[in-house]
Amino acid sequence: MFSTSRFTPTHRCQASNQKFGSKLWFLALFSLILSGCNTYRIDQTWPSELPPQKVFIKGFLDKRNLESATDAQLGYHLGWIKKFYQGTALYPNGWLSASDQFIESVKTREERRVVETRMYKLGILIANEWAQDNDIRLINNANIATWGSALRTAAENEDQMQFLEKVELDVKLLLTEQIKARQIKYERYFPEESFDDF
Repeated sequence: MFSTSRFTPTHRCQASNQKFGSKLWFLALFSLILSGCNTYRIDQTWPSELPPQKVFIKGFLDKRNLESATDAQLGYHLGWIKKFYQGTALYPNGWLSASDQFIESVKTREERRVVETRMYKLGILIANEWAQDNDIRLINNANIATWGSALRTAAENEDQMQFLEKVELDVKLLLTEQIKARQIKYERYFPEESFDDF
């Protein structure tokens, strides 16, 4: 005769609880693994006028061939990104202000839209590289100062499109290590003009 005691409701509840506990453990482990892929919590105070944080987080991770980074590492990088766009005590005219002035100097509406898009993309490339640690970055403070001054000159000379093409090319050459940061001088863009810090 077979015993039916092992099929009582009490045993069914225990077996069900064991399966449920196993599923909970698996979900907890899966959540932990996924959280390691994206360790940085999005900064809710990120300025809306800046490109999305994720663009800069990706740039930070790609530069270092990393899958993830600590909140402190990413927070530090993003802090420099904000300074690039908004300015600092030393350079109060950040990329946003300099770009706005440059774009406004373009005569036609169609060209302004083109320049605005190109300046947006260029800003991301420059900021992501400039905000890296000093020992690995390929764009430095002197480059930023040079481009800031040259932006003003290009606007005054109504030479915005040609200047923009030169800077886009130089940024590409810098990021692919075909030229060095020390080669970026004001005279590279305007040989006949004198240099002044923006």
